[in-house]
Amino acid sequence: MISKSFIFAFVAIVGMYVLRLFFQTETYLSDVGGLSAFVTVFGTLYGIMAAFVVFEVWNQYNTNSQLIDKEAQGLERLFRLTLYFRDSKLTEKMKAIIKTYADLVIAGKFQTLGGGLRNPETGKAFRKIAEIIRELKFDDDHDSVVFDHIINHYGQLGQIRTERINQSLNRLPVLLKAFLYVSSFFALMTFVVMPFSNMFYGFLAVGALGFILAMVFQLVEDLDNPFAGAFNLTPEPFERALKHIEEDY
Repeated sequence: MISKSFIFAFVAIVGMYVLRLFFQTETYLSDVGGLSAFVTVFGTLYGIMAAFVVFEVWNQYNTNSQLIDKEAQGLERLFRLTLYFRDSKLTEKMKAIIKTYADLVIAGKFQTLGGGLRNPETGKAFRKIAEIIRELKFDDDHDSVVFDHIINHYGQLGQIRTERINQSLNRLPVLLKAFLYVSSFFALMTFVVMPFSNMFYGFLAVGALGFILAMVFQLVEDLDNPFAGAFNLTPEPFERALKHIEEDY
């Protein structure tokens, strides 16, 4: 990410140097006051818009992370609830199907969701948990109370899973992302054609702005799809849940 930003900054500096020679921008020093006023107004509006976009994708990323944690913890809690049935066969069946579901999620590493699709295999495995619950039989009040807790918890777990999948498939609107890129281009071009009297300061300003814009672009792209890039979410919470089930119960 940093190396790409430096390359982008270098290209911006080269572009400024070429345009400075071609248009002889130093001859427009008398207009620097007007350009400065434009940069002040445009920069304020651009900063607000860019901050909003970054905040939105960062919030989306955090929401995905929290939902993944909640789902993994929910699977572990569902297994714990089955222990209260005092039925070793039920416990083993529930443990096996939870492991199957979690293993599918871990093996997939959310790559299907990263591509904007759903994985039907995990859906089938999750529905098999409901089949095990439907087959439960009991004849005393203790098991009846536990069964109600299991039903309620499975329903909540299903809602969390659905919300997690829907949230994972959400992306920034294309128009908003295009607006960010176009406005960023104009912001950079304003400094590229700015008639700096000192070339060194011009290169420094353009290079710094180019570096920051490149970082913003990559940050938005990475956070907008939380399953690819430098800031990617992993199924590590599911791995921890399976480890707890294997070692603690």
